[in-house]
Amino acid sequence: MAAVWTPPALAEPSACDRPDAVVRAAKGGPLSPVRSRTQSRSDTFAQQAVEDAVARERARISRELHDGIATELAGAISLFKVYLESRKGQPDETLKNVFDILERSLKHVRESLAELRPAAIGPDGVLGDVRHQAGEFARVYGIRVELSSNGTEDMLSPHHREVVAQVVREALTNVRRHSGSTICRVKMGFAARPFLIEVSDEGRGFAGVGPSGYGLMGMRERAAGIGGRLEVVSTEGRGTTVFLFGPN
Repeated sequence: MAAVWTPPALAEPSACDRPDAVVRAAKGGPLSPVRSRTQSRSDTFAQQAVEDAVARERARISRELHDGIATELAGAISLFKVYLESRKGQPDETLKNVFDILERSLKHVRESLAELRPAAIGPDGVLGDVRHQAGEFARVYGIRVELSSNGTEDMLSPHHREVVAQVVREALTNVRRHSGSTICRVKMGFAARPFLIEVSDEGRGFAGVGPSGYGLMGMRERAAGIGGRLEVVSTEGRGTTVFLFGPN
């Protein structure tokens, strides 16, 4: 009797092989778990590359400021001091005004250097750093800083804590420089998802678009660097609030 050939049974098509799955993928449907994890890792690496590039550029600008204009200003101030001391009893208001301008310029350059290369978080963490800055504000500038928190900063990654510390420092500096307020409130919502940081004052505020200096630009860049965002809300004559939203 002749043998009868029977075709092998076809395997059940996988989820990715089914026509409906192919159509969903073509239409931008949900990715497979493996592809989703790969995309997530790729996004993380890309974000880290951007953060590293920004850090290198900040370091380069900081070196150029320190080795260039900061050094030259310090040298000019030293020469001016020697000259002014040699002319005691013969005051020259014009030269004295120039000297004051140079000193203020050097102070601003040094503040910019500190912002470009901020200090590392201290052993007491972000909250400890803010408490220290609050004490300095009260003692030196007469500004009361009220601090409250929800959750603990350990709920954030080390890099996220670093960004929070930098943004809060810059926001407090803006309160001191621009607001004219004698009170400032810092609220740290570590337990929120995404985390939320608020720095508010009761100062002069502003209407419309408001300030757009390098300090605010730097805060926005740092927030974007971790996948978060920074928003500023202000009312003229009623103060300003800076919101830092963590990544979703």
